[in-house]
Amino acid sequence: MASLEIFLVIGVSLLLSLVLSEAIERLGEPGFLGEILAGVILGPSVAMLISSTAENSPFILIATIGGLLLFFDVGYQQIDLSDLLAAFRPVLIIGLSGVFLPFIVGYIIGSYFGQGLESSLYLGLILSVTSVSIVVRTLLSLDKLDTQYGRWILGASVVDDVVGLLGISILPLFFVAGGTMGTISALGLAALFFVVAAIFYRFLLDPVSDLLSKSEVGMSDFIGILGLLFIFGYASDAVDLSYFIGALTIGLVVSTNKRLEGKSLQSDVYGIAYGVFIPLYFVAIGARMKLAALTVNEFILVFAVFGLLSNFIAGYVGNIIAGGRREHSLILGFALLPRSESGIAIVSLGVAQGIVGNQIFVAYLVVFVISVLLTPSLLKRAVERAEAKKSKEKGSGTAGGSSDADSSSGSNGSNSGNSSGSGGTSDSSDSSGSSSSSGSSSDGSSGSDSSSDSSDSSDSSS
Repeated sequence: MASLEIFLVIGVSLLLSLVLSEAIERLGEPGFLGEILAGVILGPSVAMLISSTAENSPFILIATIGGLLLFFDVGYQQIDLSDLLAAFRPVLIIGLSGVFLPFIVGYIIGSYFGQGLESSLYLGLILSVTSVSIVVRTLLSLDKLDTQYGRWILGASVVDDVVGLLGISILPLFFVAGGTMGTISALGLAALFFVVAAIFYRFLLDPVSDLLSKSEVGMSDFIGILGLLFIFGYASDAVDLSYFIGALTIGLVVSTNKRLEGKSLQSDVYGIAYGVFIPLYFVAIGARMKLAALTVNEFILVFAVFGLLSNFIAGYVGNIIAGGRREHSLILGFALLPRSESGIAIVSLGVAQGIVGNQIFVAYLVVFVISVLLTPSLLKRAVERAEAKKSKEKGSGTAGGSSDADSSSGSNGSNSGNSSGSGGTSDSSDSSGSSSSSGSSSDGSSGSDSSSDSSDSSDSSS
């Protein structure tokens, strides 16, 4: 790619994704599907304007900044660290179920079709890595990420990826001499990352904030935060964790500092993230869908059907075991469906190393395409169904309460109704303010929904 051709690719990608997102939004589907579709059209499958989807190609590297900013924004503006930590038990249950069930199913499929031990284990592990970005973007578009099920999904997906990616990086070590030491080293480096993050949070965050406050350089807070974002993203990737884990971690950490959580700084991050880089990130996801490579045979069909089914069941049953609301089980099931875009690069590396054959790469690509294209619509409908049921239950409760109040005392009922209306106005105002700060559109009820979900989360966690 010529040095300045990247400008053309970025410009066309942004404009085409805008047009397609607008059209898809008007059809009632999540608009970012238009960004993915733009990637399919501009990528190797059709127009070939995005000629390479290799991890070190210029466009993919620029688009990866969008992934960093997306998960930083989730930690920085959308999710509260204390709420996420409070849901540790259900998050761990759902996350581990999302690892073990798909792993077992993948291993059984590989063994049944005569794959070797290493290939079968690898097959199970790649089914365990979830595409968090698809689910996060869908919930953000619905203004439902900071809810009980939103926090559980985010936390469980992090658990999935940490366990799955560590397993993939460690697996080859078991089949070479000195593998035990390599395994211990890999686990130690991953643990070291979280220890360093905890040390930064406890001892260095406030001094860094104070130092930035004294700077006379314009936009010093924004520059400092972006610097930390890139360093943490690199560090997590260097220890064989996904870069998004580093981005999410530093976002959660920075959000605990009151000065760095200022509205103007949030606006700076939001503008550059959702205005440029995050759309390019989803265009890159679409570009990775090499439609010409898609074929169907018995192995691919079985892998796709049972692989996706195992992920759905893991989320659905995991939510029930964790004590979540039953109507949220469908949401959790669909949330664990999409396979990770990084999995394509992982499987490609496995093929290059001779761990798996090309058939497994094609099988994973089929599952990736199906799950990424279907999940946003399915998840949106599951969320709308759960929220409609909640609203119906609240309506029934309110009607019952009003009826009782009327039969007891008309004037008291009237006063109660006025008090309730005032409270509703307050909730709506709070929700509107929250929505404005995060840049997401929302109706007035989302604030009370989020509050209700937060209390549910506390009950379930305890």
